[in-house]
Amino acid sequence: MKQNLPHVLALILSLACAQPASAATATIGQPAPALTFTNLLQAPVGAKTDWSSLRGKVVVLEFWATWCGGCIEEIPHLNSLIESLAANKIQFIAVDDEDPAIVQKFLRKTPINGWLGFDTSAKIIGAYDAKIRPRTVVIDTKGRVAAILDPHQLTSDQLVALASGKPVVFPKDQTIDIREQAFKQAKAAEAASAGASGPKPIFDISIRPGDPGARMAIAHRPGKDDNSDSYDFLNAPLPVLFQLAAGIQASRLVVHGGADAKYSLHVSTPGDLKQLSPALELAILTATGTRLTHVSAEEDAWVLQATPKAASLLSPAPSDEQSMCFYNPQAGKLVMMQATIDSLAQQLEITLGKPVVNESGLQGAYDANFGFPKGDVEAARTALEASLGLTLVKARRTIERTSIDPLPAAPKPAAQAAPSGKPAAAPSQIVQSIAVPRQ
Repeated sequence: MKQNLPHVLALILSLACAQPASAATATIGQPAPALTFTNLLQAPVGAKTDWSSLRGKVVVLEFWATWCGGCIEEIPHLNSLIESLAANKIQFIAVDDEDPAIVQKFLRKTPINGWLGFDTSAKIIGAYDAKIRPRTVVIDTKGRVAAILDPHQLTSDQLVALASGKPVVFPKDQTIDIREQAFKQAKAAEAASAGASGPKPIFDISIRPGDPGARMAIAHRPGKDDNSDSYDFLNAPLPVLFQLAAGIQASRLVVHGGADAKYSLHVSTPGDLKQLSPALELAILTATGTRLTHVSAEEDAWVLQATPKAASLLSPAPSDEQSMCFYNPQAGKLVMMQATIDSLAQQLEITLGKPVVNESGLQGAYDANFGFPKGDVEAARTALEASLGLTLVKARRTIERTSIDPLPAAPKPAAQAAPSGKPAAAPSQIVQSIAVPRQ
């Protein structure tokens, strides 16, 4: 029933992988800032990235990072574009500011087509305002910025038309505004928790009412000097907060009242976030006036089982890589990266809309990438068997669901008559303390 908390975060952070934004300098219609890479891989010997050398080509700069779930989710789409446009005058350059050794290790299991440009000085990242990722910047054949958008909004038709000198109306970035607003809210929350003066808290959890009309956004800022990571889940519906805190599968949450209420959760911690699950759960229960009830009942379910082909088809993944399992609805693909079969079962349950129980008996973590339409059980079964040697069998199983209920209103104390000449005694206040077990 419980999910690994970093895995849950990876799934949700794929919606908005980001780091703090800086003032924009790359402007649509204006000359593109210089590309001063500290290292360039997968390019021909002697390849240059100054705009005079690239003139006449459409250049797609894809700003990404190995820590960005949303970036990784878009790799198959971008690779597909590169393959389909191989004969055209279009150059893709994936830009990252991480240690090249980290990226090369990642590429051994998840290849990226096109050139790879390393910006360890972060000059290019700053010039293109690309601390928020994924971020795609399209440069026209004359070296001018033609579009700034999300990678899934990019199509081969747009790029071919631009390379041919035809006018192209690119869609506006769908998520950049909400991400930048997320960081403004996150900084405000951190400033409020620290107070007007004084040092930043070493460990902090705070919950505030969210904006009912705002979309959910997530901000993650890795720690630096004090080694404290900050996480902000802004304008999150109540079920999402419990999914994050308690690791409960969203598909098995039942909310009775208050499902539409939104909250903003701020967490700053020097330790491992997964160790905070009891504290986060307690904080959310207290702040929202709710309780959790676990109920088990027999239901129709899909049982995930291994066929004899599983041993030869499943690809074991290195144990020190980041774990992810997510479904990309735009591409219609499910991606496993260092993911367990339990994680696969949980993602299948969300994607298919029915309980999925793992009875494969398989241990370890695996890499895989296969496609099927969302909600299509037969297509999923076919793809699972062909790609992983797994199958889905319909059966009855005991499924545990978690109910989120508002706490009952406390009864009001009965009024007591005061003795003659004496004031009525104020009702006593009872404070309950709850100990959180040490992890």
